[in-house]
Amino acid sequence: MAVSAEQFVVLVLSISCGVLGAFLLAHKGVRMMRGGLLYRLSMGLAAVGIALSLSAATRILVADTPLPDAFLVVALVVLFYVGYSAWLSAHQMPTEA
Repeated sequence: MAVSAEQFVVLVLSISCGVLGAFLLAHKGVRMMRGGLLYRLSMGLAAVGIALSLSAATRILVADTPLPDAFLVVALVVLFYVGYSAWLSAHQMPTEA
């Protein structure tokens, strides 16, 4: 089984993305701001990194199956959720007391 350079680079970068997101989630400053934008972005970075890593690894190990594309769809849904929740937190309507 020969792995192309492009597949290897995609796998390494996606694993790095997941590790960076997990490292940020473990950081004390990010954990203190649990509902904040940085926490949401770190959570999304970790989730997208994991989904992309699974997609790249599946594409290397099992060719010609729709499974890698399913992982990419999961990554896109997570990206949409992170972007939408960040947009909602940035555009909160003031509540009346």
